[in-house]
Amino acid sequence: MLVAVLGVLVPGLVGVVPVGPGAGGGATVAAAAPSWPVPQPFPVSSDPPERLTDLPLGSEYVALGDSYSAGYGLADPSHLPTNACAQSARDYPHRIAARFGLALTDVTCAGATSTDVVSGHQFHGVPPQISALSDSTRLVTLTIGGNDADLFGTAASCLALSAKGPVFSGRDAPSCESTFVRDGEDQLATRIDSRVALGIATTLARIRQAAPNAIVVFLGYPAIFPDTEHTPERGCFRSAVDLATLAGSFPTNSYPFTDTDVAYLHDVQARLDTVSADAARAAGVRFVDVFASTQARSACATERPYVAGVSLDGSGDLQRIDMRPGALHPNERGVAYLAKRVASAVRSLAG
Repeated sequence: MLVAVLGVLVPGLVGVVPVGPGAGGGATVAAAAPSWPVPQPFPVSSDPPERLTDLPLGSEYVALGDSYSAGYGLADPSHLPTNACAQSARDYPHRIAARFGLALTDVTCAGATSTDVVSGHQFHGVPPQISALSDSTRLVTLTIGGNDADLFGTAASCLALSAKGPVFSGRDAPSCESTFVRDGEDQLATRIDSRVALGIATTLARIRQAAPNAIVVFLGYPAIFPDTEHTPERGCFRSAVDLATLAGSFPTNSYPFTDTDVAYLHDVQARLDTVSADAARAAGVRFVDVFASTQARSACATERPYVAGVSLDGSGDLQRIDMRPGALHPNERGVAYLAKRVASAVRSLAG
């Protein structure tokens, strides 16, 4: 009966809009007024927990990247480089700066693509992120590529009514895979192997040019969708809607993806991870691969996940339904893990 009732609600459910990371996020936040000028470095502690030989106290550190760098969904908003970026002062760049006593300029922004890093104006009046780099920059961190591949927008469009489908955004489509794989060709895979790979490679090359004296650390994405080994026997599906939804209330930390799409989107993310690692290797940049090490901590996991599940909010009449900030993004535990891995890489490079 619930599925039948939800069928009436599908016109509203089709309007699910992710806030922040993907194409939907850009559309949602683009109207916000920028708060430029360029953010100034955050204060440097005179007594950090660690000091590095090749990155002395107060060395210039610039953080670039998208929502996974910006700490999207975490508390303590920094309001930089604009409120629309949903940047948190609890993101991994702030943690790295505090650990090593570095002067941080954090221009990370939810929804950023490679173009926004190197040449685009993501918001009116806000210059490309790369403009924060200079000859005096000593450390650069970056997470990018997910929005180029539209990984998060795609995931938002794959929310399903059951483990067997259909997906909200497709008219009777049993899964997202069925809409992206046509005549044996995977459109997402093609995009990642071509446009996304080129965008990442170009971004890394431009960063090396703009900050020739900097250590560059390129952080990958943690697992959002688990591999077969870490997928429960009964699957990952946790519904984003229930009977209470009829009164405008939604379950929290759900995982509303079909069994087919969990496997499919895992493979898509694995492809993005491989492309990113290859681009970093070609550019001579340190790639911190956290995909394999977080398979047991994906949003599918119910115990100590590093990535938050899906929680929805809706209007009283359910004509508009949005993902809550932080859905399918690292939670506090996850960001702490990312900071730990980046710190290890910085430590090995700057001793």
